[in-house]
Amino acid sequence: MTAPFALFFALRRRLAASWPQWLLLLLPFVLFWRVWWPDPAVRQVFRYGDFVEQHYPMRVFVADEYRNGRLPLWDPYTFGGEPAVAMSLFAPYYPLGLWQVIFEKLPFEALELEAIFHLGLAGLFTFLFVRHLTGQAGAGLIAGLAFSLGGYLTSYPMLQLIILETAVWLPAGLWLLERGLTARALHRVALAGLVFGCGILAGHPQTFLYIAYLTAAYFLFRAICLRLPLGFVAVAAALLGGVTLGVSAAHWLPGLQMYGMSPRAGLTFDEISHGFRPAELWGLLRPNPGQWSPLYVGVIPLVLALVGLARRRAETWFWAAVTAVAVLLSLGRYGFLYPLFYRFVPGFAVFRDQERVALLVSFSLAVLAGYGVAALAGRWSAILDRPKEDVPQRRSRGLRLLIPALALFSFVDLAWANQGVILQTPPPGGYFARTPIVEHIQSVSAAGWRTSSEGLLPGDGEAGLVFQVRDIVGSGPLYLAAYDQFLAQVPEERWWRMLNVQHVITRRDLTHGALKLVRQDSDLRLYQVFQGATLAWIVHDYALAADDEAALRATASPDLDPFRRVILEQPPDVPPAPPTGPETVELVAFEHQRVVLDVTLTAPGIVVLSEIAYPGWNVRANDRGSTSLRSLRSLRAYGLLRAVALPAGRWRVEWRFEPVVAYAGLALSLTTLLLVIGLDIRAKIRYNAAV
Repeated sequence: MTAPFALFFALRRRLAASWPQWLLLLLPFVLFWRVWWPDPAVRQVFRYGDFVEQHYPMRVFVADEYRNGRLPLWDPYTFGGEPAVAMSLFAPYYPLGLWQVIFEKLPFEALELEAIFHLGLAGLFTFLFVRHLTGQAGAGLIAGLAFSLGGYLTSYPMLQLIILETAVWLPAGLWLLERGLTARALHRVALAGLVFGCGILAGHPQTFLYIAYLTAAYFLFRAICLRLPLGFVAVAAALLGGVTLGVSAAHWLPGLQMYGMSPRAGLTFDEISHGFRPAELWGLLRPNPGQWSPLYVGVIPLVLALVGLARRRAETWFWAAVTAVAVLLSLGRYGFLYPLFYRFVPGFAVFRDQERVALLVSFSLAVLAGYGVAALAGRWSAILDRPKEDVPQRRSRGLRLLIPALALFSFVDLAWANQGVILQTPPPGGYFARTPIVEHIQSVSAAGWRTSSEGLLPGDGEAGLVFQVRDIVGSGPLYLAAYDQFLAQVPEERWWRMLNVQHVITRRDLTHGALKLVRQDSDLRLYQVFQGATLAWIVHDYALAADDEAALRATASPDLDPFRRVILEQPPDVPPAPPTGPETVELVAFEHQRVVLDVTLTAPGIVVLSEIAYPGWNVRANDRGSTSLRSLRSLRAYGLLRAVALPAGRWRVEWRFEPVVAYAGLALSLTTLLLVIGLDIRAKIRYNAAV
């Protein structure tokens, strides 16, 4: 009987010690109870915004691809086709998003719960970090509460999911880094890099830029305070940075490639320097009723932060400096500091909306609040490793009651500040209701067809991912600049044909003779296009352009017939010649990452595919008398589309998406992960042998 009782009391002690962690994980679900409450009469959903328009459709696509045994490399449904693996919002390799494959179709509520769970993780990780710094569980509890339920994380990051899921790894990485530096344990530094790599995989590079600079500053600060040997500091820094970049290479390598081809690469100071106006800094002291309050951490944590700062220790001065710098940066063009960072600090000339640096304001104030709790609890002697003073029993009991009281009042304050900001009553049928227009398109569409929805599908521009409708538009922040220019310069009726558009959803009253109105719902009209659009066609004449911009200008010329002459940027290996008889192009297979055609040519010609050209789309062909395919040079037609030059004959042509950059990044990520695991196992074996 002794063993069961011993086990019971051991579990009881463990639960008693871990209640702050469990509380921090559960409180976000209490705050957002209407999201998961089963009664439809009281249930609410996340407000319409990026969460609906971008994050949910993209996660639906990623889950579907994994469920069907494919890596989510190419998205055929938005912007005419784009590399999903290079788009940060898809977050295709984020570990805590992979659970979504369990659903046959990802429920909207599942992604909402994932966001709420990440608030809990933010609180838990902050608790671990601040408890380690102060030796006080109560300090970790207040800090975790202030950061996880403060105005920053519970405002727009919840609707811009990748910001939230990137930010939560800041305290976890700092916790492991602090333990690694204190113990001079490189394997823990490597684990910190692994955690920071998860932050990159979550998909918001701007948020991680702030995390990276804070981590670098904290690393240097702690190296000086701990008087670490220069050799250890150099190895630890290289290991931290190498593991962080290595484990996340599957994400950032394809992303860098895409960024260089997107319009985002040329943003000006005026376009990216927006920030808080000085008057908005009052948000540090009080919430903004009915609006976002990203600077607000709560009255009690703010007072505790001032208490912690009053102790004038090096640690508190560091976090006070972080707060001050972050507040000044968050002003963007309205302050003096961001223009300097824009000119001289790498990364700050790339991203928009400088108020997002409020992440560092929120986190540093939360840490300072933890130091304030530690000061009130009389634990500063423990922080400085001096002998602990005796605390009278009455005072000790009062302190034990004070922490829950502070936590309760902070929770009530933050819940009141958040009320009515994130949630709304669900729309009838949900955000992605299958309207009659959607049902008609789904019922008649064939392989390769596209729809020009003008963003009017339920759920906006990325809704094609949910309905599996190949759309011309999208609403993600990254897309090909050439595609944008193609739609802007080429006449609409022409690109309808060239992009194989078979349906148009619009509020316009179109009278084009090749259009037939097949459905009208209120002010929405669905037209079917009868222009002879096709998935692929054969051309026997070409003209050369100097680059993609020149090719786009030539494609927009009123004198061009794109079905008789193709605009290329490189001469074809096989010069075309006039046909001598009937020729055909037949579709054999159309898949997300593979298109197969049977082509019959009576003379050398160029086969154009109405699909977007992008690095990694490789083409192979055989003469249909052979069983093996040989690689051919892929051409870019009209500055945008795929093409290949073929001799006369009967050919099977296959395009496959095989992005070397994506595969190299994935290999580097997996290799780094295995190395970190091996390093950690080795450290544990050596520790056990020493014990």
